[in-house]
Amino acid sequence: MPPKDKVESTEQVLQAVILADSFDERFQPITLETARCLLPLCNVPLISYTFEFLAVAGVQEIFVFCCSHSDKVKAFVKQYGKSSNMKINTIVSQECISVGDAMRELDAKQLIDTDFILVTGDVVSNMKLDKVLEEHRARRQADKSAIMTMVLKKASPQHRSRAVGDGSLFVLDQQSKECLHYQPVKAFKSTRQDRRMTMNMEIFDKHPEVQIRNDLIDCQIDICSVEVPALFTENFDYQDIRADFVHGILTSDLLGKTIHFHEVSDVYAARVRSTQMYDAVSKDIISRWTFPMVPDSNLQPGDCYEFRRGLVYKERSVVLSRTCVVEEKVVIGANTQIAENSVLSNCVIGKNCVIGANVKIDNAYIWDNVTIFDNCVVQYSIIANNAVLEQGVTISKGCLISFNVTIGANTTVPAYSRLTALAEDADDDSDAELISDPVLVGPTGRGRSFKEAEGSDDEDEEADPRNKQVNRLAFDMSVLKLEDQAQDDSASDFASEASDPEEEEVNPAEELDREIAQTLERAFKEGHAVDIAALELNTLRMASNSNFHEMRKRIIPGVLKNIDLSAKAGSGKTVKEILVRWGPLIGRMIHDEADQVDGLFILQRACASVCGDTTQAQKIFAPALRYFYDEDITEEDSILSWYHSEKSQQGTETEKKLREVAAPMIKFLEQSDSEEESEEEEDDEDSE
Repeated sequence: MPPKDKVESTEQVLQAVILADSFDERFQPITLETARCLLPLCNVPLISYTFEFLAVAGVQEIFVFCCSHSDKVKAFVKQYGKSSNMKINTIVSQECISVGDAMRELDAKQLIDTDFILVTGDVVSNMKLDKVLEEHRARRQADKSAIMTMVLKKASPQHRSRAVGDGSLFVLDQQSKECLHYQPVKAFKSTRQDRRMTMNMEIFDKHPEVQIRNDLIDCQIDICSVEVPALFTENFDYQDIRADFVHGILTSDLLGKTIHFHEVSDVYAARVRSTQMYDAVSKDIISRWTFPMVPDSNLQPGDCYEFRRGLVYKERSVVLSRTCVVEEKVVIGANTQIAENSVLSNCVIGKNCVIGANVKIDNAYIWDNVTIFDNCVVQYSIIANNAVLEQGVTISKGCLISFNVTIGANTTVPAYSRLTALAEDADDDSDAELISDPVLVGPTGRGRSFKEAEGSDDEDEEADPRNKQVNRLAFDMSVLKLEDQAQDDSASDFASEASDPEEEEVNPAEELDREIAQTLERAFKEGHAVDIAALELNTLRMASNSNFHEMRKRIIPGVLKNIDLSAKAGSGKTVKEILVRWGPLIGRMIHDEADQVDGLFILQRACASVCGDTTQAQKIFAPALRYFYDEDITEEDSILSWYHSEKSQQGTETEKKLREVAAPMIKFLEQSDSEEESEEEEDDEDSE
C-alpha cells in the first residue's frame, strides 16, 4: 500500500495508463524495427493521437507501459513531454507478453491510487470523457463493486471503423447500464462452440429485460478502479482484457464485481489494431471525421499543413511539378518532391520523399524518406521509411514494404507480400547477413519475404486463419471460399453476414437506398445539423465503397421530397426554406466541375420524378438551380456545360421542359460572359 500522505496529495489527479504494446504481430515485419505505437498515421506518430485524446479529457498524469522497442518509445515520450502539460512516465518490462502481464506489473509497482483511464496506444478519438467519468464516479460512490466502465460506440455492421475479423457481442441492461455478458465474435468460426452463445440464465432473475447487441464497437477505452490491476494479480490466467478479464468477472460468482458501459454514437473512436484498420482510420482522419485531430491542426511541432479543396493537405515546402495531378484525399509531408505527370489519389506521402515522373500512387501510404523512381505504380500498400522503388516497379495491393527495402527496376511485387531488409536470423545473430530474394525484389533489389513463425500470432491455434486474412490491408473477401456451416442450433447462432452462406444476399444498391433514406428521414425529423448529417452519409459512402455520384443521386431526390408547394412561409417546408436548410448538405457531395455537372443532371431528373406534373417540377427546379448558382454549389461554366450538353436535351418531356425553364438564366450568364470579354478587350486596347 502507498503511504497515506501520497494518497491525499494525488487524490484529485486524473491518471491514465497507455498500453503501448499490442502484444500481437499484425504489423510485422514493420514492427520488428519500431514500436507499433510509433507508426506514422497521416504523418503523425500513432500514440500522439492517444496523448491528444487524453489531454482533452483532462488527464494530468500518464503511465506509458512499453515492452518491445522501449528505448524508442521512451525517447519519443521524453520529447513529447517537453511540450505537454501532462506528466508522462514510462514503465518498461521486457518480460511481459500480454495485457495481463502488464496489469500485474502495474499492480506490483503501486503507481495507481485512484480511478484511472485505461487505453491502448493505438486509440484515435475526439470524444470527451467528462460524462463517462462522472457516471463512473457516481456509480462507484453508490456501489463499490462497480469496478469498470467500458466505452462502446454504436455503429452499423458495415461501418468503416469496425474491424472486419474482430467483433463483440454484448448482453446489456440499459436501465442500470450494466454489462451482463461478453463474447468475442469472429467473422469465421471453426467450431460449433464459436457459433454458439452460452449465457447463464440466472441473469434474467435480476435483469428481466436485456439487450443482445452486436452493433457496438469496443473502443478499448475503459474507466477502471484501483481494484482492476489487483484482480489481474489474483488471477494469473487473465491475459486479455476482454476475453479473459471481462468475461471472467461477469461469469464469476465469487468475485462479486460488476462491469458497466457507456454508449456513444456521435463521436469518433477507433483502434488501429490491424492494417485494415490503419487504412480505415487514415481515411477517417483525412475526411475530418476525427476533427479537431486532422492534419491541418498540426499536432506535431514544426508541422505546417494547409487544408485545400478536395480534402488535400500539403505542407508549404512541398515541390509539385506543374503537370502532376493531386486528386482528392491526399496528405503530402514537408520537403517532398513530385515530378511530371505523376498522379496521387487517396494516399498519404511522408516527409522528404522523392516521387519520379509518371508515377501512380492510389490508396497507399508512403512514409518518410522514400524514393520512387519513374513509371512506378503503388496501390493499397504501405511503404516504410527509406525504401527505394527503382524504375518501373509495380507494388500490388496489400503489400507491406518494411524499412530500407529496395525493389529492383521493372519488378512486380505480388499482392499481400511482406518484405523486410532484416536478415532471417537477425534476432539470434547480430552479424547475420541478409540474403535477398531476386524473384521478389529483382536482381538489383535488397530484401526478402517475411513469413510469420508458426503459432506466433495472438490467435488461438484452433482459430480460423481467415480471421487474420480479412484484417489485412485491401483484402478481398471474395477470394475466400466460405464453407457450409451447420445450422442445427440456429436459435443460438450469431454468425455474421460474412460467415453465413445460407443468409439471403442483400442487394448493395437497395441496402444503400434504405440506409440513406433512413439517415435523411432521421436528420429531417430530429433537426440534425448539416455537419452531423454529412458525417453519417459519408460513413455510409465509405462503408458501402460508393462514390459521390451514387450519393448525389439518392440525396438530391431525398431532400426535394420534403418540399411542400402548398406550404406557407415559416412552416419549414417551402422551396426556399428546404433549400436554405438542406442545400448545404447537397453541396458537401459536390467537389469539382464534373461533380457540378453531374449534380445538375440529377437535379433535373429528380425534379421531374419527384413532382406530380411539369408545372410543379418547374416551381422547384428554377429556384433550386438559382440556389445552386448563388451559393457556389455549381459554377457558371458547369451550368453552361450542363445546358448545352446532349444529355440535358434528352429524357422525359418534363425533363426537357425543365431545361427550357433554365433558358433565361443561361441567357443572363452568357451575356455576363460577353460583357466581361468586351471589358477585357477594351482594357487590352487601352494598355496598348
